Amino acid sequence: MSQSLLEQIKKRGYLLVVTEDDYPPFEFLVNGKPTGYDYELLEQLRQWVPFEIRQEIVPWQELLLGVASGKYDVALTAVGITDERSKSLDFTLPIAESTIAYVKRKNNASINRLRDLSGKTLGVQQDGVSLAAVPDLAERLQQQGGKLGEIRRYRNFTEAYQDLLTRRLDAVLHNIVSLSVLVSDKPAIFELGERVSRKSYAAWAVKQGNSELLELLNRFLMDVRKQGKLKQLQQTWFKTTFEDLPMQPLLPGDRPIR
Repeated sequence: MSQSLLEQIKKRGYLLVVTEDDYPPFEFLVNGKPTGYDYELLEQLRQWVPFEIRQEIVPWQELLLGVASGKYDVALTAVGITDERSKSLDFTLPIAESTIAYVKRKNNASINRLRDLSGKTLGVQQDGVSLAAVPDLAERLQQQGGKLGEIRRYRNFTEAYQDLLTRRLDAVLHNIVSLSVLVSDKPAIFELGERVSRKSYAAWAVKQGNSELLELLNRFLMDVRKQGKLKQLQQTWFKTTFEDLPMQPLLPGDRPIR
């Protein structure tokens, strides 16, 4: 890490990271205590760097804007890499796949394939990657002779899942990791459907142009990859591992950012 960045942190006294509070299995609260995949990586990062790291926990809608404006140093969460976000943020090496799929009620016989989402009411997260994946889904439905139905936006997925159970929604769009864990935990209630978007990835994010901090975070993530720690955490929290994560951040469809 360059001397200039060390001096900046020394002057302030700490690095400020921000995480979400309701995004299992990446980060969430249990009895008020933060836990999850990213939280465990944060604890390892604290041991890896020679300075203090402070964490703030905020709702998703405040997180990326806070990093882009310089209020926070790092969005230490599973930020889906998208075209729009790449205009104001720089991304680390991917920490997971974040391709969007759908989940339905287990007993909903009207949805058995992607084509069956035609005309259905779907839930997404406000300003999230699931919302960004809607055009992909609309295109795929059109190719199969279908059409997009109503899209409802939620502040968090807990509310969306509740509306799914009470039949206000037909399906919820979310990243494949979170949905896999949800279905694994509640197999009698939910059923995982197909992917609805191009292959995409999640990474940590910093303000665009903050190259020194980005380099530091990438060296840390490369280190935990080489030691097998990233794979171990994926198995623990995702019940699966991603063996072929790219060595650079990529936009949906494996496109380079610049």
